[in-house]
Amino acid sequence: MRKIDKNYDTLLSTKYKTWVDDLEVNKTKHPSSRTYYDDVAMELYKCQNGVCAYTERWICPQELYDSALCVDGKYISDDSAEYQRVEHSGEMDHYDPHLKKNQYWLWSNLFMIDAKINSIKSNNQPLSYLKPDLEDYTPEKYFEYDENTHRFIPNTDKDETTRNEIQYMIDNVLFLNHGVIRGDRRDFINDIKLKIRNNSEYKVDRFFTAVSWCIDF
Repeated sequence: MRKIDKNYDTLLSTKYKTWVDDLEVNKTKHPSSRTYYDDVAMELYKCQNGVCAYTERWICPQELYDSALCVDGKYISDDSAEYQRVEHSGEMDHYDPHLKKNQYWLWSNLFMIDAKINSIKSNNQPLSYLKPDLEDYTPEKYFEYDENTHRFIPNTDKDETTRNEIQYMIDNVLFLNHGVIRGDRRDFINDIKLKIRNNSEYKVDRFFTAVSWCIDF
């Protein structure tokens, strides 16, 4: 799970930003309106390079979140256009689920994640230090990668309590070792290794953390 830069000040969706800033300044409970769902989702995809914020599995084609589609501070959402926003496999996740009640649209708490894991993830309080957009977050601090099994494991330099906490997050919140996702990650890494051996062209557009730990470029 790599670090994500979610610079709030550079959002193209200025209408969403103005709206949510006003809610926060006035300490108003966020409404259930989905007026700015596309805006938030596409901004997040842009920050995440189209992959799940946690598993780094590819979930959205670049043409859906292209900056050119943000016009006058809002993403175009006409389903009759050539692009279709339904053609992605991500869902919006609230990192801290307890903030949903009053601050549903809080930018700092939102990520786009693989729909496969969103419906089964735990709603327990997550570890705040594993939030991937924190300034001091790096995957090396908390995780290691077992290349034999293609599983993420807690950093073995951590104490037992911390390792258990991280393992819980891996299994119940981040789903880094979910069967389908782990299989896709293994196949992707092995395919890149094969292409390197054959001097063939390849592109790293997903599973960035695991790839960087398994392949010496």
